[in-house]
Amino acid sequence: MSLSTITEVWDVLREHIDLNDRADAADSLVVYLIENNYSVDDIQDEFSDKDITRALKGYAEQHFQEEEYEDDDDNEDEDWG
Repeated sequence: MSLSTITEVWDVLREHIDLNDRADAADSLVVYLIENNYSVDDIQDEFSDKDITRALKGYAEQHFQEEEYEDDDDNEDEDWG
């Protein structure tokens, strides 16, 4: 399914998702899209929705900080090696 179609489906359904559950739904959609090989940049370009934007920011902060932390650990081992 194309990302533009998924965007349209989100736009139609988001109003039917309780406001208290919308952030969780956006998080789930972002994770689903990334697990299905859509890039963060592509998702960000396609969606203008604030809930999806927040979910992308949270995903990026969580996953990219973990990668940077792991890279720092690898570099420290090399310095002491």
